[in-house]
Amino acid sequence: MKKFNKIAVFALLLIFYIQNINAGPLKKYAGEFLYLGADGRGAAMGGAFTALASDVTSVYWNPAGLRTAQGLQAQFMTSKRFISSLQQSFLSVSSPISEKGTLGASFYYLTATDNPDTRNAYNEAEGKVDYDKIKRFNIGDYVFNLAYAEQFNENIDWGLNVKFIYSDLNIESATGIGFDAGVKYKLDNLRLGLVLRDFTSTLLAWTTGTKEYVTPSARFGTAYIFNLPSLNLTVTPSVDLNFLAENRNFSAQFNVGPLSVDALAGMEISYDDILALRFGMDDIRRLNAGIGVTLPKIKVDYAFTAYESELGNIHRISFHLFLGDILTQ
Repeated sequence: MKKFNKIAVFALLLIFYIQNINAGPLKKYAGEFLYLGADGRGAAMGGAFTALASDVTSVYWNPAGLRTAQGLQAQFMTSKRFISSLQQSFLSVSSPISEKGTLGASFYYLTATDNPDTRNAYNEAEGKVDYDKIKRFNIGDYVFNLAYAEQFNENIDWGLNVKFIYSDLNIESATGIGFDAGVKYKLDNLRLGLVLRDFTSTLLAWTTGTKEYVTPSARFGTAYIFNLPSLNLTVTPSVDLNFLAENRNFSAQFNVGPLSVDALAGMEISYDDILALRFGMDDIRRLNAGIGVTLPKIKVDYAFTAYESELGNIHRISFHLFLGDILTQ
């Protein structure tokens, strides 16, 4: 009966998702800042991480992956982009709260600081800018996530995520709330994952009275783990398909009417579970690469994203702490 109830709940979520996918007023790119990556490992693999997420970072990638996050974990990621003008950071923690359930939380922010406000700086009488009247301001997007994951059976885990959003543009701001749902399937070395993002059409309510709704989307991922014991190597290729309904006729890789699909691909080569090399191609065909080092109680991951323009490349570094079963002892 319990399994039937869980299936019924997920079916209702799926129906609700389908009903809302064309609801309005939906805004194209309204939630783009929510999906810029959360750690060095997933980013280095081009974001093709839906099926592989299995630790504290699953709060971001796929809430179902939290179920296999062992013990108390904490992770911090920081990055600079667009020639250091944007600061992106992600902090997450998780811990099992029962034999089959895990709770996680995260705080994500994307900020641009020390921006010049020159609206009142021009002196018309003198015909020049009065630099003393130039003001400085900060803008940013802030997201707090709370997620829960539970085991459905020995092969399937499921999870839910609620996110609280605050956007500050100095002269106006917005608050919002949204929900994600995910499932993961494991059979031997095969991994499958599915995430329904913003399945209730995430609301952004601005102080100007404008209301925006982030369009629901779906991401499907698959990965396979090849073990090569004679070489102490593990090779893991992964592929994600991101399904959107925002009429992305030109920015998407494939589209039919309002629906579009972007493919992401990644590869991880791990030596003795200590050193890992990673490569990937993201949804806008940028090359990603990175390295990871795992030590007792800590893991450090670095990711590089090539940005072929004057805006500069993107560097991410994340620190992952494994603190053991502190909360359950």
